[in-house]
Amino acid sequence: MLGLLRRAGHPITADPASAEILIVNTCGFIGKAKEEAVNTLLDAARYKTDGVCRTLIAAGCLVQRYADALREEMPEIDVLIGVTEYPRLAEIIDGIRASRLNGVVTPDGVRVPVVTAVSPVTVNTPVFECAPDTPRVITQAGAFAYVRIADGCDNRCAYCAIPSIRGPYRSRLIESVLDESARRVEDGVRELVFISQDTTRFGMKPGDSAARSRLPLLLRRAARLPGEPWVRAMYCHPVRVTDDLLDTLANTPGVCPYLDVPLQHVDCDVLRRMNRWGDPDSILRLLEKARGYGLTLRTTFLVGFPGEDDAAFRRLYDFAESFGFDRMGAFAFSPEEGTPAFDMPDTPPESVAAERLDALMRMQRSVSLARNKSREGGETDVLIERIAPHNASRADKGLGVLYEGRSQWEAPESDGVIKVRSVKPLVLGGIARVRITRARHYDLEGESI
Repeated sequence: MLGLLRRAGHPITADPASAEILIVNTCGFIGKAKEEAVNTLLDAARYKTDGVCRTLIAAGCLVQRYADALREEMPEIDVLIGVTEYPRLAEIIDGIRASRLNGVVTPDGVRVPVVTAVSPVTVNTPVFECAPDTPRVITQAGAFAYVRIADGCDNRCAYCAIPSIRGPYRSRLIESVLDESARRVEDGVRELVFISQDTTRFGMKPGDSAARSRLPLLLRRAARLPGEPWVRAMYCHPVRVTDDLLDTLANTPGVCPYLDVPLQHVDCDVLRRMNRWGDPDSILRLLEKARGYGLTLRTTFLVGFPGEDDAAFRRLYDFAESFGFDRMGAFAFSPEEGTPAFDMPDTPPESVAAERLDALMRMQRSVSLARNKSREGGETDVLIERIAPHNASRADKGLGVLYEGRSQWEAPESDGVIKVRSVKPLVLGGIARVRITRARHYDLEGESI
């Protein structure tokens, strides 16, 4: 969106107090995300009185899902833009300015109607792409960039509202992804992180087997781009993790040997209720095969799902503890309107789900420390991303500079970091060879070689 606005000549500011038009890009996936989005919109609306804001725009998934409710319940919002209408953003803003639609009142005191641009998402809806002539504005810190390779989802997990928000799965063309990736590398990005709701379905048509996935090919080609970027894939569905993908992750220079495979659960009955694949034996076979390739393994679990009794949770806990994931995240079930799980019986109380989440993550904290300790004394390449906070006193004492970065075994924003001590200056965005000297629960410490 920022790239489209910049191309249309609209100046962009990161200071909301100085912006005449504020855009809040929302998430509508789970309860906490919706709450955060609403609170952010309310905070932004204050700039109509405390700043120079004249128009508040709500965009994204929350709008796509709840446009009517937002229109009725949040009069602070002037424009609603759904997930398919981003290409019209500049046009809508130009129209606002041309018609003096300023989000307050008309000259006769009547409030201007809310502008709504929300269209249904279908299988023929194209994936919004950064065209070659669209300057993308990179907002996240660090020498990495997310590249969306597809949108929508066909998995129909019982708890998930994404298909109703983002529509059915639609892949981008591989050449389009590679073109955007090449431009990101030319801009100085060192690591490309491929994302979608299900990256392993990339390039597949309905009815295709997992062998038809073009994700392995995309990874191999991206790793050969000029500049030799690191390439990482997130959100791999376990049913489409093939030998070709595992071999590509493990043996292709530049492709991070890292498998992110959200499992959600391991109890058979809970998985059936979730409309998810697998059972403990098949899941374990997949994980052991992936570990045999030498891959770092990350997963995500969902606790408190309807039907998860104490025995089902204990099976999940024991499985996770026994296998020992390198990285693991978890979250508590959030009942979402319009999903099959919303009305399912036997939902554990929120307090029980919170206790299970806490127990699972406390266990993983110990597992993570043990996995990290196995790396002490080893050497690894680290992408240097920033100078660590509170660093001045170290430099004054002649202790060198403390940097933060990641190896290919840590994904940005979801995993820990490596804190690197170095007497010699290191280049931000560059690669440094580092010896690991100490393991923390989630982070590592090392010194440049």
